[in-house]
Amino acid sequence: MLRTFPIAALALTLMACTSQPPQTDATQADAAPPGAANARIIACAPSQLALTLDSAGGRFNGMSHSGTMLVLRNTGAIACTIPARPLPSFADSGGQTLNIVAQTPTGPDAASHSPITLAPGAVVTSDMRWVSGDVYDNGHCEAPARLTLALGQQRISTAFTGRLCGASGQPSTYALSPFTPVAAPVSTTAKPLAYACDDGRTVQAVYPDTDTATLTFDDRAHHLHIAVSASGARYVDDHWQWWSKGMHDAWLATLKPGESIASARGIHCAAP
Repeated sequence: MLRTFPIAALALTLMACTSQPPQTDATQADAAPPGAANARIIACAPSQLALTLDSAGGRFNGMSHSGTMLVLRNTGAIACTIPARPLPSFADSGGQTLNIVAQTPTGPDAASHSPITLAPGAVVTSDMRWVSGDVYDNGHCEAPARLTLALGQQRISTAFTGRLCGASGQPSTYALSPFTPVAAPVSTTAKPLAYACDDGRTVQAVYPDTDTATLTFDDRAHHLHIAVSASGARYVDDHWQWWSKGMHDAWLATLKPGESIASARGIHCAAP
C-alpha cells in the first residue's frame, strides 16, 4: 500500500530549498577581492609624464661628489601608476649606452615598495648622488648627455649634465632613493596680494589653488606652476621664477634658456 507524504512536511521541504535567494551581481561585486577597483588604474605612459632634473640649488655638491633630483610629474588628465624605484640608464651624445650602474640600496631604501599612483598634476622626486671627481687610482669618468627612465616596457628621457666617475676596472655608480610624493603647499588665498619689489616694480600675486600662481606686473599676466623647492613655494613658467617664503616675502627672477631653476636669486618683493 502506498504511503501518502504529509502535506505539511512537503511544504516545509520546499521552503527549505528556496530560502536562499540567488546571488545577484551586486552580491558578487561585494565579494570581489580587496583592491580590485585599483586594477583599473593603468601604468603611466610617457606621453602623460614630464621628467626634469633639478640641482636643488647645489645642495648635492660637495668634495668630489655631486647629484641631482629626478622630478616626475603627471601632466595627463587621469591617474596612473609608476614603479616606486626609478630605473635610469645613461647615454652619450651619440646615443650609445654607457656602463653606469646603480649601487645596491641599503637601509630603508633596500625595502620593497609598492607602485605609486600619480593623480593628475601630482609630482614625485628621487635623489641621485654620485662621485664626480677623479679620485680613484687609474679611475675613469663618463659625461652622459641623456638620462632615460624605464617605466615598465616604455621609456622617458631628458638631457643630463654631469660627470660620474668610477674605479679602475669597475663601472661608474650612483646611489638613488625611491620616488617620494611631493606634498602640495597649503594654498594661501584667492585674493590678490600686492608685493612691492626692491626695483620699484609692483607684483600682484593670486594663488587660485595649490599648484598655480598668477602674477601681474609690467601690465602683463603670467601664469606659473608649482616646482620643486627645498623650502618655501617656487613657481615657474618659461621665463620667470617666483619663490615665496611665507606670506610676505618673495623673489622674482628670470630663467635663462635651459634653466629649470634660476641661477640668480632675483629681486626681493614684500607684501604688507
